[in-house]
Amino acid sequence: VPLMTLAVADPFTSLVTSEVSYPGRRIALMIDASTSMRTPFKASHLNTRAETDATFFTTVAAAERFVRLRMERNYKDLMALIEFGNEAYVVTPFTNDYDNILLSISLIGDPVEYSLFPDQGTIIAQAIEQGTGLCKAFNFRDAAGNIMVIFSDGEDTRVQVGEKTLDEILQGAIDNKIPVYMVRTNYEREKG
Repeated sequence: VPLMTLAVADPFTSLVTSEVSYPGRRIALMIDASTSMRTPFKASHLNTRAETDATFFTTVAAAERFVRLRMERNYKDLMALIEFGNEAYVVTPFTNDYDNILLSISLIGDPVEYSLFPDQGTIIAQAIEQGTGLCKAFNFRDAAGNIMVIFSDGEDTRVQVGEKTLDEILQGAIDNKIPVYMVRTNYEREKG
């Protein structure tokens, strides 16, 4: 009788599993450390760490905020950090260790470290070329989701790197399907 009751009740238990993935991007963060980044740029809600209102420290705080926003999501990004002036230097190659990226941002954001940065000019094209080269070195050229994010005041000193013009360098990023985004930290100044 109990088995008959169970059979008539027709119990149904569904076992459903789903696997959700959050694909990340390969993001090359580029921070301008040139002399022009010493001009004031107040962002008291963003730049709480540095005692000065220099644009560089606001830019570093903006890059740190960007990383923290990506951490809050479920994405699994690979991030790299590049600091540039006349030359571009890879501080941290692509890694999924957000803490390592935050530590690197913190280290380059140290006022003493910034005062020792050797390059005084700004060549944004050099940073773009370094970012494209980094994607090539890690064999990410054919992968979807590559991005370069440049934090700079946008005051560039040259539009040519060696024999290559800015247009040619940007075309290299376009050919490798790497969008370039610029976060311009400049206040009450015209572009250019």
